[in-house]
Amino acid sequence: MPGGGDEPRLQLLVRRVQEGDLTAFDQLYALTRSDAARTLRHLVGNRVEVEDLLQETYLRLLTAVKGYRGESRFRTFFYRVCSNVALSHLRWKRRRPEDPFAEPPDQEAHGEDPERAAQRRQAARLVELALERLKPKKRIVFVYYELCGMSPDEIAESVGSSVNTVRSRLHHARLEFNEAMQRLLVTRDPGGPHGAP
Repeated sequence: MPGGGDEPRLQLLVRRVQEGDLTAFDQLYALTRSDAARTLRHLVGNRVEVEDLLQETYLRLLTAVKGYRGESRFRTFFYRVCSNVALSHLRWKRRRPEDPFAEPPDQEAHGEDPERAAQRRQAARLVELALERLKPKKRIVFVYYELCGMSPDEIAESVGSSVNTVRSRLHHARLEFNEAMQRLLVTRDPGGPHGAP
């Protein structure tokens, strides 16, 4: 999401949306979409579903923004909508397991060296797999803190928990994430740094 300097612009757009100006909602969408997509991808772990979840997020945001009073930063309010969509999706996904062999499509940066692109995709996939091993509430706190740069106070407000609960979840999420990454790295490289014998 745009940095803190864009907060006044976001607040102004929200006020215009509340007054019924749908072009302002289009501008709000344009300003926040890439951050919402990245956040949702980290929260749910499957890029294939992100487009559907983005639609759901912005449908909910259009309704929720009517009740936004500006007591918190828009970013905090926005991430609460994202986390609610992600939690609903993860609960639904738990009841209906997906095909474990489905791979998300690869997206290469234009003109990127193929070897570097492959390394970047592999690193991103490892992070995604490690995040998938975290329970949803821990994953949301971890993603918001580590990847979105939110403070524990902002996260607490976004997810409707106390700051102490957020700090506790973050602590455990970091331990579990690091442990998951270690396990993934070991299973990816069975022969160690010199390869299999």
